[in-house]
Amino acid sequence: MKKILSALAAIALLLVTFASAAGAQDEPVVGTIVSDPQTVPEAGEHTVTAIGSGFLPESEVLVSSCTSPSDELVPGVSSDEDIAASAAAISLLQHCDIAGALQATTDADGNFTLEVTAEIGPNFWLVAGTLDQSQRGGTWVPIVDAEAAPVDAETTAEEEEEDLAVTGADSSTLALVGAALLALGVVATMGARRSEI
Repeated sequence: MKKILSALAAIALLLVTFASAAGAQDEPVVGTIVSDPQTVPEAGEHTVTAIGSGFLPESEVLVSSCTSPSDELVPGVSSDEDIAASAAAISLLQHCDIAGALQATTDADGNFTLEVTAEIGPNFWLVAGTLDQSQRGGTWVPIVDAEAAPVDAETTAEEEEEDLAVTGADSSTLALVGAALLALGVVATMGARRSEI
């Protein structure tokens, strides 16, 4: 069993390496993922809708939930650099629900909508991509307790919108996370096929 796992890990590393080399020649499509709702009120099992846009038209993408082991991100406080570092800290073998990845088909405009039920905690991410590494994207879904944050009566709706948490991450970081996720999916599929033999 250890030999099989070692071989799978080596294959994953090779796939990521080749994907990186190929990425230098052909830039991947980095789509946008938005969660609806964008935040959840507390940790626990939630169903959110992953809304993807900017992907290739009429193609298949895999959507997986991941939890970053980085320092806990704080909505409205964590910088874009903190969010990108959180995405980069994700090890797909250890921090993503590969077995629970879901498939979505994009429409003629490169959009998709998919309901995802997952255990959401601190540093929870939705990541999407394709097996051929041509498409990727992701987003952080923070926990925001609306009752814990006092609202100033003089705050306007425009000011509230400006105060919303930045939930995106640097697209190059998400591209790396997506590439690794997809490589792992290929490895998991190959491992499952070998175990059937």
